[in-house]
Amino acid sequence: MKNCYCSSDRPFADCCQLFLEGKAKPSTAEALMRSRYSAYVTVDVAYLLKTTHPSTRKLHNAETIENWAKSNSWQRLEIISIVDGGEKDKQGIVEFKVFYLDSESKPQIHHERSNFAKELGKWFFVDGKIIEIII
Repeated sequence: MKNCYCSSDRPFADCCQLFLEGKAKPSTAEALMRSRYSAYVTVDVAYLLKTTHPSTRKLHNAETIENWAKSNSWQRLEIISIVDGGEKDKQGIVEFKVFYLDSESKPQIHHERSNFAKELGKWFFVDGKIIEIII
């Protein structure tokens, strides 16, 4: 079995695939972050939009997301830190780095601190702040 794209060392079928297919819901902000990374790798635009908080969803465009997802070769996700975002929390912050090759095969690192909110038992990505981009 192939390991999950999210760098969890678990099989994809037992990890993020369950979330992407709607068979399970991420129980933490970190789990949602990992599943959203896997959605970029698999170009699951619908999942990315569905897991974006309704208050900020209008700021995201499906075509732009799809182009970004397809134009890069995703290498790995590294979780840097987590503040709250547990099963009993209502908010959480996940800082992460994504390593990828851009459309010209140049190595890139996307470093972001993302905010998550839990409403009616479901985690959503709210927004994120880019910490640095290394080119």
